[in-house]
Amino acid sequence: MTDATTMTLAPTQSDVTVRRATTADREDLWLLVVRLQPDAPDRATHDRVVGPLLRALDTLLLVAEDTTGVVGYLLASQRLTFTANGAVVEIDEIAVDPAADRTTVASQLVAAVEAWGQEFRATRVTLADVLPREVADGLGYTTTEVRSTKALALLDADPVLTSPWDGPAVPAQPTPDDEALPVRDQ
Repeated sequence: MTDATTMTLAPTQSDVTVRRATTADREDLWLLVVRLQPDAPDRATHDRVVGPLLRALDTLLLVAEDTTGVVGYLLASQRLTFTANGAVVEIDEIAVDPAADRTTVASQLVAAVEAWGQEFRATRVTLADVLPREVADGLGYTTTEVRSTKALALLDADPVLTSPWDGPAVPAQPTPDDEALPVRDQ
């Protein structure tokens, strides 16, 4: 990455540029989210989560632009795992405007995420069934598992976020149920 906010890849025939999203991209992101998921969350929820996603250190929200404006986005996160011997990156969402060069936009978004993963020595990138199989195969990905998902009912109207710019709620003090993990002497 060249700096904290811009990841400009070499121009292609379509002159697509990939960069980190900003709060100014909120409307363009919403339009792509609705295309990706017709039963998308309500607009207020979308607006509330943009800020926390942009601030999260383990999350990368990218947009792809061409001469017409924002034509794609990708949301990825990193985490530690046992089976990968360290960090992995998971691409959770990717959306490309149907009028754009879908292959070019998707491949440049994925390439930017792979570079981000290499920066913190991730051992693999996983696509969470967000691209057609032939596109994923064309990018060098192998289908290794199928994920089963279940939607959970919210326990209350707003369990995590309290305002459009607040991050996740974190208890200020340990609760009585918090217990330190035992440390084994070497």
